[in-house]
Amino acid sequence: MKRRLFLVLALVAASPAAAREPPYLTARDLDLVSILPPPVAKDSAADREEQALVLATQQAAGPERIAQAQRDVDESLDAMFGAVLGKPIAVGSLPATTRLLSRIGETEDAVVGPAKRAFGRVRPYLSNSQIKPLVRPSITGSYPSGHTTHVNLVAIALGNIVPEKRAEIWERATDYALSRVIGGMHYFDDLEGGRRAGTAIAVALLGRPEFKSDFDAARRELRAYLGLPP
Repeated sequence: MKRRLFLVLALVAASPAAAREPPYLTARDLDLVSILPPPVAKDSAADREEQALVLATQQAAGPERIAQAQRDVDESLDAMFGAVLGKPIAVGSLPATTRLLSRIGETEDAVVGPAKRAFGRVRPYLSNSQIKPLVRPSITGSYPSGHTTHVNLVAIALGNIVPEKRAEIWERATDYALSRVIGGMHYFDDLEGGRRAGTAIAVALLGRPEFKSDFDAARRELRAYLGLPP
C-alpha cells in the first residue's frame, strides 16, 4: 500500500501540471479591473450592436477562414507565429524560448482570470442563439479576451526578438485575434480589452529582472535557430 501511494505521488510530481512555470506577476501586481474600461452594459444598444457585428463577421467567414479560427484556438508559439517566422517551432525544442513563452502564458492566466470574473461579461454564443460556437467553446468571462491578451504579449516579445519581422508579427496577431470573433467566443471590444491588457502586462514585465533574464536567453536561442545574427 505504501509503495502504491509512493508511486502515485511520484507520478503526480512528474506530471506537466506540477512542472508549470511560475508567472512573472499576478493580479496582485497588476489589477486590470482598475485600468481597463468596462465592457458595454448587457442588453444595451451597444451590446446589441456588438452582437450584430459578431454575427455579421461569422456570416462573412468562409469555410477556410472558419477552419483557421479552429486552428487558432492553439496558443503555442508555432500556431501563432510559426508561419511568420518561416520555420516550425516544435514544443520543447527550444528550452529557453519555451520557458519564456510558458511563463508569459502563466502570467496572462494569472492576471486576466480575475478580471474576467470581475467584469462577468457573457460570451457572444451564450448571449445570442444566432451566434454559433464555431470553435472549441469556452465558458469563462468574455472580457477581456485571453487569447488576444496572450497573442499581443507574445507579439511584443517576439517583435523585440525578431524586429526584422515585426510588421508581419503584428499583422498575424490581429488576424489571430479576429479568429475569436469568427468563432463566436468574443466581441470586438473584448479584443480591444485584450490588446490593452497585453500591452499593460508587457510594460509591467519590463521592470522584472527575471523576465529580462529569460527574454535575453530566448532571444539568443531563437535568433540562432532562425539563422539570424545575434
